[in-house]
Amino acid sequence: MNRGQDASFKAVSAHKRPHDGRTPCATYRWQFHKGFGFRDATRHVSYLADLGISHCYASPYLKAHAGSNHGYDIVDHAHVNPEVGTKAEREAFMEALRAHGLYQILDVVPNHMRVDDPENRLWWDVLAFGRRSRFAHYFDIDWVTPERPYEDKLVIPILGGPYGEVLESGDIVLDFDAGRGGFIVRYYDHLLPLSPKTHPQLLAEVAQSLEGLGPDDEPINREISDLIALFERAGSGAADGTSLTEAAGLAAEGAARMGAWVAGHARCAVALEKVLARYNGGEGEGAHRYDALHALLEQQSYRLTFWRVAGYEINYRRFFDINELAALRMEDPEVFAATHDLIGRWIAAGDVAGLRIDHPDGLRDPRGYCARLQDWARERQGSRSATSIEGNPYPLYVVVEKILGADESLPVDWAVNGTTGYDFTRLVSGVLVDADGKAGIDAAYEAFVGAPDDYQGLLYECKALIMHTTLGSEIHALGLALDRIAERDRRTRDLTLSAQRTALFEIVACFPVYRTYVTADGVSAADRAVIDAACAQAKGRNPLVESAAVDFICDLLRLEGLDGRAPEERQEILEFVAAFQQYTSPVMAKGLEDTLFYRYNRLVSLNEVGGDPSRFALSLNDFHKANSERLRYYPETLLATSTHDSKRSEDVRARLHVLSEIPQSWGEHSLWLKACHAAFKGQDGAAPSVRDEYLLYQTLIGIWPLTDTPEAWGGMRERLKDYALKAAREAKGETSWVRPVSEYEDALTAFVDAVTDWARNGETLAALAAFVAPIARVGLMTALSQVALKLTVPGIPDFYQGTELWDFHLVDPDNRGPVDYGLRARMLAEVARFDEEDAAGRAALLGAWLVRPEDGYVKLHLTRRLLHVRRAYPRLFAEGRYEPLEAQGPRARHLVGFARRFEDVTMLVIVPRHYWALTQGGRRLPLGRAVWDETRLSLPAGVAASSWRDVLTGERVASHAPHAGSLEVAAALARFPIAVLIASGAAAAAMDEGL
Repeated sequence: MNRGQDASFKAVSAHKRPHDGRTPCATYRWQFHKGFGFRDATRHVSYLADLGISHCYASPYLKAHAGSNHGYDIVDHAHVNPEVGTKAEREAFMEALRAHGLYQILDVVPNHMRVDDPENRLWWDVLAFGRRSRFAHYFDIDWVTPERPYEDKLVIPILGGPYGEVLESGDIVLDFDAGRGGFIVRYYDHLLPLSPKTHPQLLAEVAQSLEGLGPDDEPINREISDLIALFERAGSGAADGTSLTEAAGLAAEGAARMGAWVAGHARCAVALEKVLARYNGGEGEGAHRYDALHALLEQQSYRLTFWRVAGYEINYRRFFDINELAALRMEDPEVFAATHDLIGRWIAAGDVAGLRIDHPDGLRDPRGYCARLQDWARERQGSRSATSIEGNPYPLYVVVEKILGADESLPVDWAVNGTTGYDFTRLVSGVLVDADGKAGIDAAYEAFVGAPDDYQGLLYECKALIMHTTLGSEIHALGLALDRIAERDRRTRDLTLSAQRTALFEIVACFPVYRTYVTADGVSAADRAVIDAACAQAKGRNPLVESAAVDFICDLLRLEGLDGRAPEERQEILEFVAAFQQYTSPVMAKGLEDTLFYRYNRLVSLNEVGGDPSRFALSLNDFHKANSERLRYYPETLLATSTHDSKRSEDVRARLHVLSEIPQSWGEHSLWLKACHAAFKGQDGAAPSVRDEYLLYQTLIGIWPLTDTPEAWGGMRERLKDYALKAAREAKGETSWVRPVSEYEDALTAFVDAVTDWARNGETLAALAAFVAPIARVGLMTALSQVALKLTVPGIPDFYQGTELWDFHLVDPDNRGPVDYGLRARMLAEVARFDEEDAAGRAALLGAWLVRPEDGYVKLHLTRRLLHVRRAYPRLFAEGRYEPLEAQGPRARHLVGFARRFEDVTMLVIVPRHYWALTQGGRRLPLGRAVWDETRLSLPAGVAASSWRDVLTGERVASHAPHAGSLEVAAALARFPIAVLIASGAAAAAMDEGL
């Protein structure tokens, strides 16, 4: 710690609260996987500490599917992912965090597990034992489906074609693996167990195939008999008094003995191979060669199906539409305890200071889960519980990955500290987009695509598409459940199944938020309003929908008349409501984020998770109001600008926001690009579609390299081709993931390749480069404002790995690549020189960084300085009042100003926006009187300070007569585009020497 920092920290110690590590000052997200493990993280902990981070925010690192680059596909909650590191390496990482005064927030995945992996012993047991498995209640499985002929079977949609064709092609194979339970089914990389009940049959056939046994081979016969008896007992389960756990143990013992038996007797191995060959088509003629294998598969607790069947008929709840991820019944106390035990031990040891809850909307009762989580943490923390510390209402810091609608708030009765910050991404984008550009951007979009877009109509269409295809099976099951409820009541039994299904479909398609949170405890006013709005819209949108059916569903969703029902009926209704709520969320996510966001391309910087692209900009008053409400209700929520799930990184969005400031020019250039590239389009000019093409040009502008080198350009071209293909499939128009159209995809790839080829398209690219260059320069200024707001408004700033420098990545997997921490450490050391320089030295450094902003030093300086200020004044940022400040003068609309105040410390934040006019299209820096003229910012009422210290420049800024109640913006923004000014009583002297 240098002299200046030391003086400042000592002087402001009165403003610190006891720091137990529970409440972060700032978080930094690390993606753990095979290429970045505990050993890598341990080496870079000191870098996070020097940057000013308080908490490492770790992606899930429980044991995941081999090769996972994200960790959300957990297969074993009891062990650390071996690809990330060993137990000792994790402990070394913890020690490094403690040594540098850092803490850890861990991402947990309560909603689902990866199930197409034999390492998931829970699911393997369910496949082997079916409904009788001791783990069957762990998963959300609908075993009772009367309309299906395969009741009590799991639908396993893994086949590449119809079952009969795949079976008769020989791709489904009976095999033997002693380590996997004995006899197994193999389909390429997919392995499935056979039920212990079918092992005796196969073993008897092996015995019949043995040749040349004599009197001395009695041990072999006896072993076969013993194995058959053992598997018969394992297969009978609890029928003969054997517990399910004992049955699984018997099956495992039998598999091990079979393995030893086969390995120890060559004739047994030969006999086994004969049996396997017979089942795998080695005997018989034509398709009948597979009759025996088919009969064997029919005896299993699962049914192998074509993967496309999953969209229409699957009987386990998934994570969205991903067949490999099966949902857990986290409402079951046993499931909760088993899946959280290891994390609980880490919390008890002090290794984990907080949790990030992935996809809470998938849970049956997110509110109840969060409450249970806090009680569970309190039990494990014991005397270390943070409840005794003032201001900490819960023992564990918890944030939830809850996607809020633009008019939605996180319920105040959840036992959490806030969300993961997507709502802030929407707010900060809204305030940085220029509202005056809306008409021009609308005109440019309409001119390019040829017609205006009805956003709500498109959203409805996209959600309907999802329900008709990838999530069709779930609404089918909901319709059947609804019909059973209707049949119980004489007032509703005449509602046909068709009428109920239609009404249900329309209500879900019109649902304005991801989900409601109705439980047996009641219905909140907010949830009631959402349900009423969806039902009213369903009636108005589809004239064929039966009003009585909509009203019936509406009453159920609001639990009307529930108390008057019989217990069985009451439970059935609660089950339906829970399932409905768990369904609307994936429909919204897949329809909005993964479909509409790739179709509605008016200004794609607004197409972000948590965003509402139909709302072009946010008023300054609404931005201030949202910040004030956050301070009141969730002051410890995370503030995110980039995440591992972002559609575009923060700096791509900031650059594209600039288009809102030059809508006419953008409109002209987009049509010019369209004309220039018409000859490159395939399929008689139809590929790419106009929507895909418009998205492509915005994306090209957004990721245009800051440094014009062959390596940078080549890498960008490949990334753009990959992205264009993914975006087209997500849009589900001309092609899709489910049904790829190779002709369109080939034409799209060829188009991107031609457009970005300097040899074929050099003249156009040169002109486009001239257009992009000033946008890129202005975009960097906008990105600085974005960072400054994140670091100063109420909440906890969160940084995604690597984004402390410029980051121009797109949606995953593009944003999950390696980060050069060696470079960042060297740059941070250079930036830290600022603290040791005198006034002239600081001015020289700032000048150099601003002249060449593309180097990234200016963003790193802003980030580091404000993180250190947050660390020096924790109570100011955690508890300080938030007061909007009014600007007056010729550039007033270009300012976001506010004050943070706590006790005798006041901080003024001055953040410009809409830099195009301020910088004359990037030709000058937004500094001094030539830019700001007589623009002034009002001071908070009651503030008497006449001098302020800017923590970003180290210089003094005076406020004096004749405008004692305001501050001259030209003076505050003379050296740096953003100002963060602090005046305090106790810390005034320290500010002169340090921050």
